[in-house]
Amino acid sequence: MSALLLMPCVVALAASPVEAQEVTPPTTAWRHAGADSLVARAIARRGVQLADSTLLSYTANAHGFLAFLAQLGEGVVIPPRVVQSEELALQIAWWQPGRSAQRLVGRRDTTLLPADVGYYRDRYGVVLDNLPDRIRLGDGQDVRDVPHPLAANAATIYEYALGRPLRISIPGREILVDEVKFRPRNAEQPGAIGSVYLDHETGAVVRLSMTFTRAAIIDKRIETLVVTLENGLVREKYWLPRRQEVEVSRGSTWFDIPARGIVRGRWEIAGYTVNERIPPATQQLPRWSSMPRDSLRAHVFEGRMIDVLPPEIQMASSEDVVQARVQAEAAVRAAMLARPATASVTGRGISDLARFSRAEGLALGIGASHRSSAGFVVHGRARYGFADEAVKGHVAIGPSPAFGRAPTLQLFAERDYLDLAFAERAGVTNSAAAALFGSDYTTQVDTRAAGVLWRRAPNSAFTWRLAYETDRAVTTRASSLSRDFAPSLNAWPLEGVRGEVRGTGGWVPGDAMARRGVWSLMADVGAQHGTIQIPWGPLVDPLPGAPMPTRLVQPLVGRMQAQLQLTQPLPGDRALFLHGLAGVAGGRDLPPQWLVMAGGPWSAPGYDWHAFGARALISTRLEFRTPIPAPSIPLRRFGKSPPHATLAPYVQALATSSGTAERPTVAGVYPSAGVGLLFFYDLLRVDVARGLRQGSWRFAIDIDRSFWGML
Repeated sequence: MSALLLMPCVVALAASPVEAQEVTPPTTAWRHAGADSLVARAIARRGVQLADSTLLSYTANAHGFLAFLAQLGEGVVIPPRVVQSEELALQIAWWQPGRSAQRLVGRRDTTLLPADVGYYRDRYGVVLDNLPDRIRLGDGQDVRDVPHPLAANAATIYEYALGRPLRISIPGREILVDEVKFRPRNAEQPGAIGSVYLDHETGAVVRLSMTFTRAAIIDKRIETLVVTLENGLVREKYWLPRRQEVEVSRGSTWFDIPARGIVRGRWEIAGYTVNERIPPATQQLPRWSSMPRDSLRAHVFEGRMIDVLPPEIQMASSEDVVQARVQAEAAVRAAMLARPATASVTGRGISDLARFSRAEGLALGIGASHRSSAGFVVHGRARYGFADEAVKGHVAIGPSPAFGRAPTLQLFAERDYLDLAFAERAGVTNSAAAALFGSDYTTQVDTRAAGVLWRRAPNSAFTWRLAYETDRAVTTRASSLSRDFAPSLNAWPLEGVRGEVRGTGGWVPGDAMARRGVWSLMADVGAQHGTIQIPWGPLVDPLPGAPMPTRLVQPLVGRMQAQLQLTQPLPGDRALFLHGLAGVAGGRDLPPQWLVMAGGPWSAPGYDWHAFGARALISTRLEFRTPIPAPSIPLRRFGKSPPHATLAPYVQALATSSGTAERPTVAGVYPSAGVGLLFFYDLLRVDVARGLRQGSWRFAIDIDRSFWGML
């Protein structure tokens, strides 16, 4: 662990900067005599700490944040969105013999998306005495009665190894800090996994970071639970709470849409007074209490909450969380952390349950997943279209991962109507528009494939796919309530090998006014062959019943499609938004299904859907967003929507090369101009746009792009 993570706990309590350096390299052997000796001294120190006659009492003030974040879609490396956050002020009192009282004196919150978020009560308090001997978190609903790695009998439950010792320099003193890693001896019992930093001279806890085995976690939806406690040196003698963090990430156990809720909490403790008399009224308080609601609201906080929310709270996971997970993977047998054998209903999004398109009409589907105790995960899903009367499905098998949901290596077979073009709107929006108005913005090809999927790590941004595939054109078989569908893509019948890589990611900067972004990339290459029909020429008069002439095609082609979305915050809740698309395809005998398509609300607003099919194109939108007054909508227990909407005028330009004989496109630049209105927490968007070169006025309404992955 970097020395920089230890420095803040001392810097705030010392008059001059702290210097730290690593000393001897770590020893990785478990049940190491040196580690056992350090732990024995720390356990003894912990046992007498509450009876330390020189520490009679202390008081302190704590400033904290709680936030609930949502992470949606298959690209789980995309940064999560803050749904609801709270800023907290807490008063702490501690006195002999180990008694304490914490009182919440200030609280303000902001809700950025409609939600009814509730936190366990212990999230509103600070951990004292480095957790009790029997650890309880989440009011006992997350973990309950887990033995502490420094409890009196911990040596019979845990095994220990030496980590990296550190040497910290403060004015007039040098402190040696030893790292000791710990893990349970028995994988079947509840236990903690992590590391503790100990003052070499006294055995006091300087820093404690831990996660937990699957046997210890009560709520089986939990994917990540990490607690980090840092202590600071007060009066150059007492190691007392300085900074604390917790992260709890929960997924779904019923419908395995790739979505998770993340609770992040952070406390900073300062303003210590030591060995002063605790008022009798404070000593009569319970361990945790709260001022009345009106008093909490009257507490004065600095600045606006959205501005002071720490960047670490807004990120998917801090360095501490990542480090704890890596340490747990390296230190513990997979059985300690892997999920038990389970079976569950699964799906990639709502459109896996129900959708409507020109090829299938109404299609209903379901998926299932089984995680075996033998160490394998089997995924399957199936969908039936009532118009085409055909079953589509996917089945995959791979080794069960210690972390995450999907294996890093899977064998699969599938038949599906794959959508090959840039998404122009959310899946549920497209289904509604297709059923009501005959407006289907999908470019589907009937694909049957068998092959392998691979990711370097469970949280890797990229997925690799290699398969033998056959492609066939789909047929328009459904009808809508009001008008006919546009024709389906005239895909060539092909078969052969295709390789593909897909990636999705993004970043949240530390500075609230810094640029943030989300990106996606898809690249594939194929070596395929097939026989296509050639239309009769204008001077040819074929005999009645004569078969159409054909020719063999053997395209060796590649294609790349990418999207980048950047947001640059500006003062006054305004922002510049940049959305870019790029696509290129090439090769001999380029099939229609390998072209890159554009036309629609995002790739070319103001032009017909997929009016452009080309070998190369690039589209860029520049949008200015500014808040405007709007009515606030009451949502009962979910609060109320903000009293403003977001006006978003924009300009966009599409530059495209020429198409093919089957899909002619005139090369050139096609500009657009339009305005969007985002309302109801910016979840819904209405657009009016005009294509300025052979375009027209177009109207669109959709859901925010952040949620498309689960829709």
